[in-house]
Amino acid sequence: MSEMTVDEEIDAIVDKLIGPQDDSVPTTLLGGAGRRLDVSKQNFHESKEEFNLEKEAVEAVIKNLESAISRLVLEKGNMSKNQMLERLSAAINTRAVRVVGRQRAETSVDLALSNVAQSGFSHVSLMVMAQAVYLYNDRLKELLDQEERFWSVAHRPPNHYARTIALRLARLYAKHKRKKPTYGAARDGGHPSTEFGRALEEIYEVLGITASVHNQAKWAISQLTEEDINPPANALGLLNYMSLKS
Repeated sequence: MSEMTVDEEIDAIVDKLIGPQDDSVPTTLLGGAGRRLDVSKQNFHESKEEFNLEKEAVEAVIKNLESAISRLVLEKGNMSKNQMLERLSAAINTRAVRVVGRQRAETSVDLALSNVAQSGFSHVSLMVMAQAVYLYNDRLKELLDQEERFWSVAHRPPNHYARTIALRLARLYAKHKRKKPTYGAARDGGHPSTEFGRALEEIYEVLGITASVHNQAKWAISQLTEEDINPPANALGLLNYMSLKS
């Protein structure tokens, strides 16, 4: 029997913690669910200026996408806007079929665009924008974590990779269990006594991380927010959330 790869070992630990993944249900508009726990190392920026440039770009993208979505989402009780959106949607869908549908599909991107046009361009593009907001917000959250840990001090603190993994696992747990994980240590030996703590310890062993599980787990749990526990399920959930805001 061949030995398990690092990815397979991580997947097995995660499956034991939150249950096996249902590969038949895609979690994004982009396809299958993929690996649930990202154990890659973050691409750190070389300077504060470089960091701020990306952070400001991501914030601007989110702001503009949310503004566009708010104009394209139906509003309860706003008959004039909803009627306008129906006319606009019909016009855009007709143009999409005429323009995109006539182009020869020579690449996978061409085929994807053709499928979008045939499926109702206005609705699908709105779903893609909503998914983009989710993805860019996820990146912004990561950037804000980096800002707090790396760019608000004179130097990078130690064990930044250990903290990153602990926080990703805590958020994954919260998302699937709809509650914060807990952490405790056994009296004899000080080993983790909760399922989250044991899983983090095992992942650290697989990745060769020697940082304190206790410190990183406690810190990661303290960073969790209500949005981590009850995130929008998908692009449709995000659209529903934004329609309530408008």
